[in-house]
Amino acid sequence: MAIRIGFIGVGGIAHSHLGRLSQIKEARIVALCDVVREKAEEAAKKYEAVSYTNYKEMLDKESLDAIFICLPPFAHGDVEIEIAKRGIPFFIEKPVNLYREKAKEVEKIVEEKKLITSVGYVLRYMDIVEKAKDFLKEKKIALVLGRYFGEFPRSPWLGIKEKSGGQIVEQATHIVDLMRYLVGGVDSLYAEGFKGLNKFENYDVEDASIVSMHFKNGAIGSLTCNWLLFGFQPTLEIVTQGIQVQYSVTSLKIISKDKKEEFQVSNDYALLEDEVFIEAVKSNNPAKIESDYSDGLKSLEVTLAANESMEKGQIISL
Repeated sequence: MAIRIGFIGVGGIAHSHLGRLSQIKEARIVALCDVVREKAEEAAKKYEAVSYTNYKEMLDKESLDAIFICLPPFAHGDVEIEIAKRGIPFFIEKPVNLYREKAKEVEKIVEEKKLITSVGYVLRYMDIVEKAKDFLKEKKIALVLGRYFGEFPRSPWLGIKEKSGGQIVEQATHIVDLMRYLVGGVDSLYAEGFKGLNKFENYDVEDASIVSMHFKNGAIGSLTCNWLLFGFQPTLEIVTQGIQVQYSVTSLKIISKDKKEEFQVSNDYALLEDEVFIEAVKSNNPAKIESDYSDGLKSLEVTLAANESMEKGQIISL
């Protein structure tokens, strides 16, 4: 049975999913919606689908088994509520929202409808991340150091706080999510930000930030970010007794006094993410989905708390 798929948002990340879904036998792309008509029409022509500029019209006219929501952060909320009320499973790119209250509203409907959902925390599907998780199982973790260094992507909305949430919410959320996945939940944090070097038009987000975290299991950690350098440099280091576990982009190192092991990603983790979602919809079994909507909301809450701490100059409890 083919899973009939619709897309809401046909930007760059959507095309990544579209390319992968075209490789999945059970997936059939039938409808694509974007407020920019040319984007929707061009993609629809490529994938032999129907194009729309109004997502409600697409939902009314098409019989869809699943929807991929690939929208910028500021556009999330009402779209998910409409889809959830109609009982349609959905995949949503991170972050799931910019406002906790709106995300909780979506979560409530998702839970009431018992919908299958998946959030685009794609790093969880890396084989090296699973290796790290297995290795750290039952170990007492003391210290967690995350970094997200790089350059400002120059998106017209990414540098506007009310549209993107800033670097922590929109990009470094991947490292925050890995922290939660490998270490556990955060119960309090304190954050500070720095502004003044980047001079882009309409830019009002932090150039750099640092977050000090306390985890529920007693571990302590920090997340350091900036949009002042170059490229894309996400890293995560976890310290336990006599051992360092270091993740960086597509590699993993496990280092002790007498031994150093290094592993490279060997699976197509992005394809796996989409395959798992499609199989979950087909079988009505979400067991292999690494992050559903409720879980994605927990990562959002940590990043929003960091922003709140920067604004208030206070420790925030979660």
